[in-house]
Amino acid sequence: MHKRPFPLLAAFVLIAFLPARAEDPAVVEKPLNQLSDQRVSPIGEKALAIRPAAWLSAETPHFIIHYRRITEAKRVTIEIEFHLNYVAKVLGAGPERYARKSHVFIFEDERDWKGFLPEAQAPAWSSSFARGDELFLNIRDSKTGLFDSQTLAHETTHAIVARLYPGKHWPRWLGEGFAEQMSAQSTAARMGQYNQRLLQRFQMATLPLDKLIATTDYPDDPMAVAQFYQSSEKLVRFLMVKNPPERFPKFVDLLLDETPFPDAVTKIYGDKYKDYPTFSKEYVRLAQ
Repeated sequence: MHKRPFPLLAAFVLIAFLPARAEDPAVVEKPLNQLSDQRVSPIGEKALAIRPAAWLSAETPHFIIHYRRITEAKRVTIEIEFHLNYVAKVLGAGPERYARKSHVFIFEDERDWKGFLPEAQAPAWSSSFARGDELFLNIRDSKTGLFDSQTLAHETTHAIVARLYPGKHWPRWLGEGFAEQMSAQSTAARMGQYNQRLLQRFQMATLPLDKLIATTDYPDDPMAVAQFYQSSEKLVRFLMVKNPPERFPKFVDLLLDETPFPDAVTKIYGDKYKDYPTFSKEYVRLAQ
């Protein structure tokens, strides 16, 4: 019989943060000089310098979108507006914390994207990425040519976190684990589905807890990268699913205030685990 790592509780987390359905957000085209916020980063300026006459711009409720074709702009807008709502609710953030709109650059030409990556000093294998609260998107899977919602949700989460926590640096495992968790959870909620990733066993999530939370740089080996990402997502999932989800933002705040991980665990979850060794044993036992 298949053993579920987090039975039923994952469904609670998914449903608890499901935003109410709304009409598709408006995409209002505007000239660059009429945008409510015309400030873009140096990397954003490099993006707009690539075939500049082909770029169009628009505003949505919470973003400024730069795009080549309206079809991609509308689809991206639907997804990133949903993800912003979802992730902000998970983190207990009200609208005042994301009032300023951030910029999104949507590429639809593979040659433009490949030419942009060296300018952005991004790895050649990058499909999309976030820099601060800006998003740079190559929205189609390089192998299938299909719209890549999972990667979009992951990178959007990074941009939203930067927007909600300006000037704060999330620990590497926390940032990537949370982005992976939100990629699965928010995408499933948006589609009205129960995503099986919420129940997967994470076969490569074998990085010991102490090594995981001490990781500051991405590994070089591809297998080690996969181990790091799966281990990070598994730990975030354990914190959010096995424990009261409303405590997670408070736990994040402690880590951002440089509280050591074991101390943050005992302060936020001390009524559930008598000490940090008990937490560690419970994590290993229930997260396998």
